[in-house]
Amino acid sequence: MAVEVGKMSWIECDIGPGTLAITNGAPDWKPSAGGGVVALAVDDFEAATKQLKASWAAFRVEPMETPVCRMAVVADPDGNSITIHKRKA
Repeated sequence: MAVEVGKMSWIECDIGPGTLAITNGAPDWKPSAGGGVVALAVDDFEAATKQLKASWAAFRVEPMETPVCRMAVVADPDGNSITIHKRKA
C-alpha cells in the first residue's frame, strides 16, 4: 500500500506475518541524531500500549486515532522514534 499526501509519502509492505512501513513522515517525525524512525504493526494495539506504559516507555505521541489506524510513537533507549499502529478494517 502506498499513500502520498502533499510531500508526505507512506509505503507499507507485508513481510510474513508483519508489516514494514517506510515514510518521510511529517515535521514532527524526523529521524533523531542517533538513527531513523520505524513503524511496526501490532495485532493488539491496546495490549501493546498498555505494556509500553507499564514499562515506562517515553511516549513522543500518545495513542491516537487517524483515518486509517490507531497509532502511538515511543522513544527507544537510544532516542530513536518507534511507531506502533493497528490498521482499521
